[in-house]
Amino acid sequence: MNNIDLKIEEFKKYYFSKLAYYNSGLIFFIKLIEMLPTVEHASGRVKDYDECLSKFERKYLPTIASESNDYQIIDSLSDFIGIRVVCLYLREVNITRRGLRKYFREVAITDKTDQMESTDDKFGYKSLHLDLRLNAKYSKKAEFAPYANIRFELQIRTIIQDAWSVLDHKIKYKKSIPHSLKRRINRLSALFEIADDEFLRINDEIILEEKRISDRIKKGGVIESDEPLDVFRFLFVALKHFPAYNFIEFKVDGFVQEILDVKKGFTESELNDVLETYLHVADGIARKEKKALNPYTKIRYCLFLFDRVLFSPMLSTYQRNSILPLKE
Repeated sequence: MNNIDLKIEEFKKYYFSKLAYYNSGLIFFIKLIEMLPTVEHASGRVKDYDECLSKFERKYLPTIASESNDYQIIDSLSDFIGIRVVCLYLREVNITRRGLRKYFREVAITDKTDQMESTDDKFGYKSLHLDLRLNAKYSKKAEFAPYANIRFELQIRTIIQDAWSVLDHKIKYKKSIPHSLKRRINRLSALFEIADDEFLRINDEIILEEKRISDRIKKGGVIESDEPLDVFRFLFVALKHFPAYNFIEFKVDGFVQEILDVKKGFTESELNDVLETYLHVADGIARKEKKALNPYTKIRYCLFLFDRVLFSPMLSTYQRNSILPLKE
């Protein structure tokens, strides 16, 4: 048995004797990483034995002299443990990287975004690859110490980059293909990149609109006549009447759409007038039934009182009947 065969046999014994340990480390690191606020989700794996051997033989073995004995196969596998982190937006990639420094130190860095953007003839998925170890501070802590010597590869991507990577790996031939096919793949890759940028811009504009709502309320902004209702104008009116309530985004979106499905072109000023005119009736219903009604239910009552025919579908039969004994 030559030196290389001996090294492979040593690695095989090492791999299967340490597999449970590395899986435990993988789970520990994922839980730690998922605590970062910008991490949407994290997943990982310990590299399969056959994949480890294949990578070593393909990438590293040709550079090792057959008589050499001064190496371990495991040392060549920086991605023996691989973790993928997915963020929502582009800016969160670097924010996540900075957050990771609380627990880890960077051993090596590969920025595939820079690689892609520095050429005009390559295509594929972008991501930031970091080789990490626990930093000195956390390596000394009792619960961290067992994993202090583990090095692992971490990929940070946006959701869009992650989606493209999945599709990218499904394309069988990418290097030596006809120009027309390569151009189509490049165009597709560009669309994903544009989508990533647009999601970030849309998010920034939503944050800006939310700030405008807050500023309008703080400054006592007036109701704007004839402005069509949208989620931001709904929130401006609703927060004036229910300032302590936490309006959750997706519920607001669905509720506003429900109103607009009933009456297209319903305005900010109409909603405000409805609440100012009929909110006391909804409060009376709550007192009569001796239970709290959330703002959405109160607004439904007010809209029904505004137009009993048009907004009738927004209340149940029981709710409609509960109004009848009350005076408006």
